[in-house]
Amino acid sequence: MMSVKTQKVPVSVAIPAYESSGTLRQTLQKICACDPLPDEILIHCDGSWIMPDEVIQGLALPVRVLRSSDNLGPGGGRHLLFQEARCELIASFDDDSWPLDREYFAQVCAVMDAFPLVAVMSPAVYLHEKPILAPFLEAHSARSFEGSASVHRKSVYLTLPGYVSVPAAYGVEEADLSLQIHAAGYEILSCPWLRAWHDRPYADHLHTVLPWIRNEVLLAYLRFPYVAQPWGWLRALRHILRHRKQIPLRQLLREFAHSLPHAVSFQRLVKRYSLSDVWHHHRRPQKCYALEVTDKLKSLSVSLVDNAKRVLYIQYTNPGGYPPLEHSARMLARHGWLVEFCGLSSSQVVSLEFAQHPRMMVRRMTYMAPGLLQKMHYLKFVIWCLWRVIRWRPDWIYASDALSTPIAQLLLSLSRCRILYHEHDSPSLSTMKKSWFLRFVSWCRLRVGRKSDIVILPNKKRLEAFTKATKTEGAAFCVWNCPELDEIPQAVPCRDLEGPLKVLYHGSIVPDRFGASVLEALAECNRDVQVRLIGYLPQGYLTYAAELQEKARQLGVTERFEYLGAIPHRVELMRIGAECHVGLCLLRIHDQDINMQYMAGASNKPFDYLSQGISLIVPPDPEWEQLFVQNGCAKTCPINDSKSLAELFCWMADHRAEVAEMGRAGHKLIQEQWNYEKLFAPVLREMQNSLTPKS
Repeated sequence: MMSVKTQKVPVSVAIPAYESSGTLRQTLQKICACDPLPDEILIHCDGSWIMPDEVIQGLALPVRVLRSSDNLGPGGGRHLLFQEARCELIASFDDDSWPLDREYFAQVCAVMDAFPLVAVMSPAVYLHEKPILAPFLEAHSARSFEGSASVHRKSVYLTLPGYVSVPAAYGVEEADLSLQIHAAGYEILSCPWLRAWHDRPYADHLHTVLPWIRNEVLLAYLRFPYVAQPWGWLRALRHILRHRKQIPLRQLLREFAHSLPHAVSFQRLVKRYSLSDVWHHHRRPQKCYALEVTDKLKSLSVSLVDNAKRVLYIQYTNPGGYPPLEHSARMLARHGWLVEFCGLSSSQVVSLEFAQHPRMMVRRMTYMAPGLLQKMHYLKFVIWCLWRVIRWRPDWIYASDALSTPIAQLLLSLSRCRILYHEHDSPSLSTMKKSWFLRFVSWCRLRVGRKSDIVILPNKKRLEAFTKATKTEGAAFCVWNCPELDEIPQAVPCRDLEGPLKVLYHGSIVPDRFGASVLEALAECNRDVQVRLIGYLPQGYLTYAAELQEKARQLGVTERFEYLGAIPHRVELMRIGAECHVGLCLLRIHDQDINMQYMAGASNKPFDYLSQGISLIVPPDPEWEQLFVQNGCAKTCPINDSKSLAELFCWMADHRAEVAEMGRAGHKLIQEQWNYEKLFAPVLREMQNSLTPKS
């Protein structure tokens, strides 16, 4: 029963549901734990689903239930709920999403009162693969909104055509309503001060591809003028091209062929907008607002922010494969910068991804395999990056691989942007002489290295070699590839010290970094030791994981060797790592490659392991020994020596307390010294000071 002291605010909650008793009950409990409470809760049971009575029993609020015999889909369900709601403000959730903050509904009222022309407002919606961030007292206009949690103004919604009843509404639900709102002269707002949780499984978008194809055509048919109809077909074809390797082409083409009959079946709902309306909807300039809370959440003061600093990251690769880029971008975003990436999609089936952030935008072109077409693709990438610079006008360009230096060199001549060059892997001089194009890239690298305002390398020896070769004129920093403080638990995760010793390797899976000798050592040691392998297979080694699994079968250690493949999101990678006791960093150190000669600080693996309190096994290299062994968080082992590694496995299995203490020592170092916030801070100050007008 509702407490007498519990207050309510004039907000209706609308939840479309279908065969979801468990998650729906959890959603309702989370909503009823808020203070103040909403005024009412409405649920639509779709497709003749009969909701068990116990789902809504014992709640702090009564629940009104609507039912339909037809399968209307989430949009159709929301349409009915919005019509039945008795409040002007409607908080819409899925049956597996809910508010994260207790005062969520008070925040809803405050924000919507402060922005009377906003028809829909989105909170920041967090997922398993998207780490929860602290609330941001800011808001910005948006092109679309989050369907799983949003706030609608009923009086505006009732003037629009509204949601279309499509059972699988991927690609049409939010896109359609957003166009309607903007064409009617209203705004959409994204406000990360409000936070919601969407308890869906880790992202798996393949099941949405087929309905997305037909819904692209449906959206164009319902809303676009005749001259823009082909745009919907082209977007549908784009999905086919992107997913032809994951889904049978015949199935994709069959869905495409059925798109027009599917669209025509909705003829009664056609309301087409002008080409100008469609264009301005897709090209709306974003406005940013700073919020200030007054009078205990009852009201907000709003001020327009028009001087946010901007940084554009450029790299001719997938930026998701470089954790330091994510760390620096998130640091800049936390300090009020707007961040945008221009990169490529991954060549891998499982693409490494950044966690979403309200001030970060990642734009990527499709990956192109090496060959003649790749040269044309690179030219297209250069033009695209130049266009983004012209359109977005960043204050800084953050170039982070050798192939980005021709663009940076061009911008040094054509724009007023400041240039930061961050070299993760130094290119081999012999490789750079193989073609005229690579020789040109090498020349640009030297020029950019000399003229950049800031250069960053992850190892002191590499930095010295780089500044000597390029005669660097700007500021130079050595920044190790350490984790962010957000990724570091306050205390070392609790682990079972009586069960098997769990050994972890994550990173690129190649013989020089994870050789068959690891499995041989596993077979030789007579202790309960398990090895977990996580990572991606670079070009040239695509069959290597299968070879390792076959080797494990031959050695009889299949049950003690676990291969998990690539983990797309670092938050999940760190969670899985936290279950282990020991981390492998047995990289082959050799003089032929400056990167492999000086890897201490440049390899993120040991720092990632230590952040979770995992002790290390490192190569017997002076740099590695000084950094990790002398600080009490690692043991050394010769590379590709299965006998020595087996002996070390046995020692660690027998000395679990000492292993745990090594992990705690490393965890403390990460918290206090070896974190990206501390190491990148001088770079951040240099970037900010360069844009501060001198008095």
